Amino acid sequence: MESTLLTADDVAKQLRIKKYTVYELIKRGELPSSKVGKQVRVSQEDIHRYLQSRKTGSLAPLPGLGTEGPAGRLGDKPLVDFSGTAQGPVIICGQDKCLDLLVSRISRAGTNLVLRSFMGSYNGLCTLYNGRVTMAASHLWDGESDTYNYPFIRHLLPGLAVGVVRLAGRMQGFYVKKGNPLHIQDWKDLARGELSIINRERGCGTRILLDQKLARLGIEAEHIQGYTHEYTSHLACANSVAKGEADLGCGCERGREHIQGVDFVPLQLEWYDLIFRLADLKTPAVSTILSYVLEGEFKQDMELLGAYDLSQTGRYETL
Repeated sequence: MESTLLTADDVAKQLRIKKYTVYELIKRGELPSSKVGKQVRVSQEDIHRYLQSRKTGSLAPLPGLGTEGPAGRLGDKPLVDFSGTAQGPVIICGQDKCLDLLVSRISRAGTNLVLRSFMGSYNGLCTLYNGRVTMAASHLWDGESDTYNYPFIRHLLPGLAVGVVRLAGRMQGFYVKKGNPLHIQDWKDLARGELSIINRERGCGTRILLDQKLARLGIEAEHIQGYTHEYTSHLACANSVAKGEADLGCGCERGREHIQGVDFVPLQLEWYDLIFRLADLKTPAVSTILSYVLEGEFKQDMELLGAYDLSQTGRYETL
């Protein structure tokens, strides 16, 4: 079959779906894509494979993992060691676009098959503890200490020696309708009974941030319209607000890319870290990533993406 490269618009027209749905399929790893400059391209052959897989019911699961469900949880399969060795694939867990740079760097090294899992931060750390992924990205805020990731790493990875490398800072906040007609400015606005929201799934960093903010402000979740209405990506939340399905959604600033009719209310700077087992430190995949991030080339590439805080990029610690 001819491997013609198509734009997201081309794919949307061919499959008769909306453009944002194409990005969702790519983000969930269901539809493979390539980067040409800053543009996403999908091959005609991969579209054919995707359609064929839909005919048989579901995509083939990762070995030993099972297919991820709507909330990004792994199936109940026997645990398999997916450390970054030549014997198994490298699995990087997380959703941010900056992880595409890491995947590309490992792929170019040619030492391993590289796979992505798009589950949330909390579940990602749990699967790292169980040896089912190689690296997990996290942006989990601990309200008691007002710090990111480290309290959760110590709690969810007890007794496991790990390395933690800081990738970037991102701004978390609210997606609101263009022009912010309802004048939404702060977490306290969630107490306004007339507002409706689009929520994120349990276990993701955005949901954990929201739930802790609600608890600290004494706002009861059951009184918020739409609290139980969940989506599994920033993009889907922003799109839902743009379509008028809710007054606001929670997510990071970059998550509204490609979505028209949405403004962003910045509320909190969060830190995005990559965690791996120290036992894997000398494997080709992990050593390649560390060299890339610590030697500064990753930071240069991130500057081209824009909208990240890079003041702590490359900070590395072992726990």
